[in-house]
Amino acid sequence: MAGKKVSFGRKPGTVEKPVDIEEWVTNREALVETEHPLVSEAEAKPEKIKRLTLDIPESLHKAIKLKATTEGVTMVDLLRELLEEHYGPQN
Repeated sequence: MAGKKVSFGRKPGTVEKPVDIEEWVTNREALVETEHPLVSEAEAKPEKIKRLTLDIPESLHKAIKLKATTEGVTMVDLLRELLEEHYGPQN
């Protein structure tokens, strides 16, 4: 098997600063803007995001995932929309 030369791509650039997961979770709200249909883009301000963890039956998870896939959205977007409709600001 002599004679076969294998070449490797360029060495990836080094990361300047390691990512601190806790810092990212704490400060990611600066990257997320509110998405309310009645608020213009000029009025939209970053809103702090809080994580919600809940346990649901596997059958419900599958149903939500199927619905999200059918609508072409992520599960989190589908669930945020449902929660916003029920618990969002009352007009």
